Amino acid sequence: MPEQTAVEHTFAEAKAERTGLSDPLDPAPLDPAPLDPARVQTVAILVLLALAVMYTLHFTREVLLPVFLAFLLSLLLRGPVKTLRRLHLPEPLGAALVTLALLATVGGLAYMLSEPATAWVRRLPVIVSEVREKFGDIQAQIEQARLATERLQQMTGAGDAPPEVVVRGPSLAAEILSQTQIVMAQAAVTLALTFFFLAFGRHTLESVLRSLPRVADRLHLVDIVNTVQINISAYLMTITLINSALAFVTATLLWALGMPNPILFGGIAGLLNFIPYIGSACTTIILAVVALLSFDTWWAVLLPPACFIMLTALEGNFVTPTIVGRRLTLNPIFVFATVLFWGWLWGMPGALLAVPILAVFKILCDATPPLRTLGALIGG
Repeated sequence: MPEQTAVEHTFAEAKAERTGLSDPLDPAPLDPAPLDPARVQTVAILVLLALAVMYTLHFTREVLLPVFLAFLLSLLLRGPVKTLRRLHLPEPLGAALVTLALLATVGGLAYMLSEPATAWVRRLPVIVSEVREKFGDIQAQIEQARLATERLQQMTGAGDAPPEVVVRGPSLAAEILSQTQIVMAQAAVTLALTFFFLAFGRHTLESVLRSLPRVADRLHLVDIVNTVQINISAYLMTITLINSALAFVTATLLWALGMPNPILFGGIAGLLNFIPYIGSACTTIILAVVALLSFDTWWAVLLPPACFIMLTALEGNFVTPTIVGRRLTLNPIFVFATVLFWGWLWGMPGALLAVPILAVFKILCDATPPLRTLGALIGG
């Protein structure tokens, strides 16, 4: 096979010319190319910038959280304010009416659900003891294993441990009262910011547009703002209606199954459903615990969480995709990661705001040419 050998030799010589090896048949590995110091410096600066942004977001949580929530609420309520403006009502007055309507709605729901919620909070110590009693056999086995471990430690001489110092923190009631005061203060700030966004947001945008010298920049900014307002407001309105319907159906189902306080747990199901994946799992656990405390037979205990799982599966796989469509489709991987990130950063409010924040970020990426690849990746 001389011809084949010559061809292979020719390819080897060409490879040697490209790689810079002296011997075409030398299998020695290539030396790695030296790192570009400028590129390494750029990567290091970006990493430090990301860490600084994360620290700033965590440190300024009490300030930024009402701002983010008020911004999303203003997008959700922009439609009624525009309708009132078309009826020749001044925009600040229309914003005040819409904000008062929001306050009345949320306040009415909170007042209606406050009594059963307070009763369940007061029952928490009793609930813990009742759950332990329900799982008495499992707890007895765990206790036997613990005693056996202690005996083994005493036999090996590892049981001479220094006495434990127990530091008692604030009581549960004091902790709940403190958190309630913080939530009320943040709710008042959010309501005030929502009014200002609705009343003066359009005038602020017009001032920014007048400050831009180029017409192309003005048109680009207007296009981004309109896209964010239309898509996010439609998304928030649709998801709010879907979750409200889920709360109503869940409350009706729990009432039919004989669960206590069906309106309370239906409202919890609708609220937590704003958090993808994690919210429905938390609601299922809550319903399982309440059913465990309310019923004696295992089929009655398992029926409420099982029915809710089927209900959320129907909503997540058929109802929401059919209604929302591809208006604002997001990659499930990014959705789950975003919920975990904002939940870790800001707690439950951050998890509630995670998906709208991701949606706004996707729209901004789609409107910025260098970031369109990232926007397409987030959109899945």
